Amino acid sequence: MEPEQLLAFLAGEIVRRKPRTRPLKVGIDGRCASGKTILAAALATELGLKGLSVLSPSVDGFHHPPEFRYRKGEYSAPGYYEDAYDYQAVIDCLLRPLSGDAFPVLCRQACRDLRSSAQHPAWDAGRSQVLLAQPRRVAFCAKFLQSLPDPAPPVSVGADSILLFEGLFLFRRELNPYWDFRILLNIDPATSLSRALDRDSGVIDSVDVIRRKYEQRYEPAWQIYVSREHPESKADVIVDHRDFLCPRILKPVAAGSPRSTPLA
Repeated sequence: MEPEQLLAFLAGEIVRRKPRTRPLKVGIDGRCASGKTILAAALATELGLKGLSVLSPSVDGFHHPPEFRYRKGEYSAPGYYEDAYDYQAVIDCLLRPLSGDAFPVLCRQACRDLRSSAQHPAWDAGRSQVLLAQPRRVAFCAKFLQSLPDPAPPVSVGADSILLFEGLFLFRRELNPYWDFRILLNIDPATSLSRALDRDSGVIDSVDVIRRKYEQRYEPAWQIYVSREHPESKADVIVDHRDFLCPRILKPVAAGSPRSTPLA
């Protein structure tokens, strides 16, 4: 299908599921570099055109500090799965306030931004202009260079709002009960690594370091997640996102339609 058709389908599902008396909370999950940020931004625009108020924070605004993130080692897969993100803060700042029955309510869209503990050339304002001039890196750079303050100030959220929250490992058991709609983006490990090398090399780290992190930390952590939490069984919609220009909906699957590449 065309990307516009996917957006129309997902936006239609969100509008259809939206209760009148409270916000709808959407979790967008998937492997590293599966296109979560791009999809969330496009969906926010689509829903905004329908007159809905949209919050689109990222799990990257809820990092643990580096001494906690890397306490098991820089290349540790269990360390990435267990220690990278402060999921309790996601609950306290966003999911629990938006799950109540009295609105408007105050919530925070970030707790600890990745930039607050990073001293890296990518955060330099002068170099950012060079990075943003490269189209293949626009979405990545914008995600960090224009992200929310650390911590984000409280915002007032009304019952007419939609939360589009994108990130990794979002259907884990402590978060999963809060989502009203779960979108899982499916790409294979080779596509994940290829996109990361294209996007991050020279911005985050060298090619060798990025490859090592994906092969030893990020992809094995995803496998831990799949083994423990079975996100494909929890997702309301699974999208084959290996080709941005030709996405395919894998779940729900029409009767008699074959499934595509498995998540693992």
